[in-house]
Amino acid sequence: MRFRALLIWKRAIGFQLSHWTSLLPVVPFLCLPVVGDVLSSVLIRQKVHGAGILPWEALRRAWTLVPRLLAMKIYFETIGLLWALVPFYGILPSIKHRLYWAMASNVLVFEGLSGEVGRNRCRELIEEFSRGLGIRTLNTVPSLLLTGFVIVWIVAGSVFEAVYSYGFGALIFLSVWVVFPASSAVNTFFYLELLEPQA
Repeated sequence: MRFRALLIWKRAIGFQLSHWTSLLPVVPFLCLPVVGDVLSSVLIRQKVHGAGILPWEALRRAWTLVPRLLAMKIYFETIGLLWALVPFYGILPSIKHRLYWAMASNVLVFEGLSGEVGRNRCRELIEEFSRGLGIRTLNTVPSLLLTGFVIVWIVAGSVFEAVYSYGFGALIFLSVWVVFPASSAVNTFFYLELLEPQA
């Protein structure tokens, strides 16, 4: 399907909008790196398994998983950074390791895998099932959204000067939302999309 990446974003945004009252108490935690990833995965797992959204229970569960997730993410991030230092040839492996990095919270929460077994599962998901969807979903779409927000702010500010100052807060808010809570939810819905061919 040509627009799978956009549909994944639509599912993630729909999830956040339809459950915003339940998510509101834990929004600050959803904006934290690593913690937000695992918390988002736990919340979506609650919904998928029909338990309903239980934010405080999800937060307690997320905190217990942070050390194992951090170890997996540091591993992938370190290798990704090392590949990024290799001119030209290192670009693709660097991107792939960041996609593996993105799968870590989902593999940990949904499959209970961590350490070397979990890392191998992250690689398997991206290598065997992603076929470019990961780059479009986790890199291209958010980059376009952030660029679009900046363009709208600049164009609107050139017409209405007050937008430059008052609209800057909205620009920051939307940017933080895309980078943290929205991307974390998208990450999990992307993982669930990859599982469908295996089901």
